[in-house]
Amino acid sequence: MTGKQRFISAMNFKKPDDYVSMYELEFQIYSEYVGKEPIIGFEYGKLSEKEKEKALHTNAEIFVETAKKAGHDMIRDVASYWEIAPGEPAALWLPEIEDRVNQLKAIKKLAGDDYFIIGTVSGPLAIPDGNHIYDFAIQLSEQPEEIHAECEKFVRDAYELQSKFLEAGADGIMNACDVAFNSGTFMSPQHMDEFFFPYFNRWVDGLKSQGVMTIWHTDGDITLLLDKVIESGISAIQCIDPLANMDIVKTKKKLYGRTAIIGNIDCSILQRGTHEEIDAECKRIIEACKGDGGFIFGGCNAIFKGIPAKNYQVMVDARYKYGIE
Repeated sequence: MTGKQRFISAMNFKKPDDYVSMYELEFQIYSEYVGKEPIIGFEYGKLSEKEKEKALHTNAEIFVETAKKAGHDMIRDVASYWEIAPGEPAALWLPEIEDRVNQLKAIKKLAGDDYFIIGTVSGPLAIPDGNHIYDFAIQLSEQPEEIHAECEKFVRDAYELQSKFLEAGADGIMNACDVAFNSGTFMSPQHMDEFFFPYFNRWVDGLKSQGVMTIWHTDGDITLLLDKVIESGISAIQCIDPLANMDIVKTKKKLYGRTAIIGNIDCSILQRGTHEEIDAECKRIIEACKGDGGFIFGGCNAIFKGIPAKNYQVMVDARYKYGIE
């Protein structure tokens, strides 16, 4: 099977004819893993238009080479700017929407139908950063109409953005929107029902009506939201956060046949664990979740800088060792 065929099979609750599908939310260790680094961020912004075109092609080559070596079935687009800490940009981002669209085109041109290609949006409401969370709490109480207006804007903006991604060659759309801490959602269930799910469900419905698969990434404990996840019709949910004590085996049983699951190797084990510990955890999760589709193997979050490439390769090898369907 091609990676794309394997991914689609798993998402449709069909047993791939070889190995469990594999996908990563974000891969940041290109330099360590394949010896090459994408040209992105501020470095990319300094280039001439001719140089940018060449850089996007080079990036696409790196993404495809990495997917081939690691056995990834999906290649994700490069996101827009966001801060992982005040003044510190995320590892993988491109300055403008046009850059992201052109990067997707370059990926599609090189990858063809060998890999499932994902474009990314974010919303309608994610956890505010520490500088704004109290302002958000006040707004939630005193100016709820403003929050509804922001959520409406997400639906409009997401439709415009993802339309460009789909035209550029994306096969599906991922929504990267964290709504939970390790202790549960950042808003009450009642507030989630009022402010989040009506807009999130509209986003899902709009893509489903076009036959487009949807994936939602969120960190944290969303155990109490799982029934709402099923009702939303989302194709898959990524993370199933082990740091929040979410059990991927129980989650698969609850969601099976309605929502696929993606995850959930603890990235801290990949960073600090021994090869034996990594192999054992991969074996536990793969053997418990494989069979009959509905499961895509991967890290619980980004494969961040600091995870040794040799450790990650243990995870890749485990997929082939234990993941025969």
